[in-house]
Amino acid sequence: MKIPGLCLMALAIVARAAAAGGDGAAAPAAAPADSVSAASDRFIVGSPDEQYPYYAGLPEELWPYRNIEPYQKFFVTRMPFRGPGRDYPPPPDLKSLKIGLLDAPRSSVNWERSTSTRQGIVLAVEEANRDRPPGQLPFELIEREGIAQWGGAGNLAADFADDSVLGFLGTIDGGEAHVALRVTLKTEIVMVNTSDPDPTLTETNIPWLIRVFPDHRLEEARLARLIVHQYGYRRIAIMRASDRCGRLGVHFFEGFIRRLGCPPVQELLFTPGTTDIRHQIAAIKDSKPDAIFFVGEPDDIGRFAKQFRGEGITARFFGTDHLMDPRFAENAGRAADGTVIAYFFDPARKDPLWVDFAARYRERWGSEPDAFAAYGYDGAQILLEAIRRAGPNKWRVRDVVCSLDYYRGVTGWMQFDGTGNNIAPVRLVRFEGTQPVFEKAPEFTPAVALQQ
Repeated sequence: MKIPGLCLMALAIVARAAAAGGDGAAAPAAAPADSVSAASDRFIVGSPDEQYPYYAGLPEELWPYRNIEPYQKFFVTRMPFRGPGRDYPPPPDLKSLKIGLLDAPRSSVNWERSTSTRQGIVLAVEEANRDRPPGQLPFELIEREGIAQWGGAGNLAADFADDSVLGFLGTIDGGEAHVALRVTLKTEIVMVNTSDPDPTLTETNIPWLIRVFPDHRLEEARLARLIVHQYGYRRIAIMRASDRCGRLGVHFFEGFIRRLGCPPVQELLFTPGTTDIRHQIAAIKDSKPDAIFFVGEPDDIGRFAKQFRGEGITARFFGTDHLMDPRFAENAGRAADGTVIAYFFDPARKDPLWVDFAARYRERWGSEPDAFAAYGYDGAQILLEAIRRAGPNKWRVRDVVCSLDYYRGVTGWMQFDGTGNNIAPVRLVRFEGTQPVFEKAPEFTPAVALQQ
């Protein structure tokens, strides 16, 4: 099945974006781009010096140092790229348009999520090649599996430069993503991050990145306000994994509830995979919380939820998108009932883009797409369209990617802030028994799209 071609609002946008870092004059074309398709409202781009929402667009009561007027607010405009490259000629003897994919290491806890991401990306590239008119260069996916050591992702990002990719996708692990991102400053290859929720990733002021996956702040801000304002809980305990994901995943939530006047009564750690949490259970009982916020792998959290209920702990459970994984409910059983988590979109939604994608994904891979597959697909679509618009010039590809304000993909509308981070609203999900039930809420649609 063919999908509708994606396009930007006008080809002039590419010329404007290409000139953003120069003297205001459009640079000569590096190479002919693909033919311009009919106007589409799925890509909405920004303008130079545009002002973007501060601190991921969160309510002011959650801002750090909100009671002090700062000398300057950062990340409300986009970091331009002022280097050369937009007028460089295309590489000689091109046989394909190369895109990189940086997977998680096979030994990583994120391997299954990375596999889902990869399948979404592969589907996007296969569909794009089927739709290529005769005579146009095919897209080629250059894939690298992560290395389970610090700095390994940097070497792989450098390899992408040797492979002459025009942009690359991935990765999930925050440490790998940070290291790979810094290499882009030297290689000047844009990264479309599809699955790392670390909020600090896009706050590096490196003008070679956007992220389609909402970060921890969006989920945890929604949960913090729900816990304190709507449910009125004041005694909040935290149970989190003793790894980097757990530390970063809790840092922002803890800050939010402190700013709302409810510092945590406990912050307890556990080793991923452990089964003995006697000391944590005793500490939880002693602190008498009415809410417990979990961060960790879904099978761990499911076991703990069951143990907590077995020990008579009645506090309501809260968690992040990881708990949508079936392993949480399978391990928790009846203890999952009443748990509230944040997630990105309802997989039962009837939006035609999602329904068609899910059908094509099932046909290709024989399974249902999850959020990682869907965001992988959307991230690939953005990069593919940027290459169609810009031609085989990685600097112009960057300009198209990093000019996006809004994009409508299979996951719904995305909204990009001044750091290139997707800050579209997240959804709440409540478990009834072991079944997740999504809140009834309208789909997010930006006002500018409604006006078109």
